[in-house]
Amino acid sequence: MRQLLRGLGIVAVSGTAVVSLASCGIVQGETYEDDSTLSGKITSVRLDNGSGGVTVNGVKDGALALHRKIEFQGERPQGATHRIENGVLILGGCGNRCSVNYTVDVPAGIPVSGEVSSGAIRLAQVGSVEVTTSSGRVEMNGVTGTVQVRTSNGQINGTGIKGDRIQAQTSNGKINLAPDTPADVRAQTSNGDVTLTVPKASYKVTVDSNNGDQTIDVPSDPAGKYELGVRTSNGDITVRNS
Repeated sequence: MRQLLRGLGIVAVSGTAVVSLASCGIVQGETYEDDSTLSGKITSVRLDNGSGGVTVNGVKDGALALHRKIEFQGERPQGATHRIENGVLILGGCGNRCSVNYTVDVPAGIPVSGEVSSGAIRLAQVGSVEVTTSSGRVEMNGVTGTVQVRTSNGQINGTGIKGDRIQAQTSNGKINLAPDTPADVRAQTSNGDVTLTVPKASYKVTVDSNNGDQTIDVPSDPAGKYELGVRTSNGDITVRNS
């Protein structure tokens, strides 16, 4: 294991390797999977993955764990692709002609930030979110903090969000947001439908669609406590109460 990983409390417990048709731009190669236990205090998660998806689950009880699936061509990557620095769990990449998909269980309510170049991001029961993927969908459930997500090509879905500010932007894909508590929401896509399902509250509603139907069932109050801003260049807009 590389020098960087000494003393970080990361222990791999199992692994398997098979030949497969890989995804994420790898035409054909090998697949390797393994599991790790995570020890030590984890206070946040940072995504720093070139190719591959990430699933982060916040857990209140139970062991903190990490599963990864690596798809590669040529020489098999050696050592861990994740590390813990000052309480931050960093999920890294595995180099050229290689993708790594993570599924991790971390303490519930901790923040998640960072970027994936190509791959889906799925987050459940975490704290504040500030993530970007160049190509891939973003799924959120039970986020307890503010949200700022962006993808160049992919759908954005969010349910059970409890933060007071939500920003979602995609160049090509639908946006579906259903927060549990009233919030300032800004949702923008160049190509796709946008649906907001919000709790009853006083909202200032602003919508803009160059090509698509608008169904706005939430009254707009110019002095509303919260703002809902929705924009799509090509797609329908729906704003309704939950």
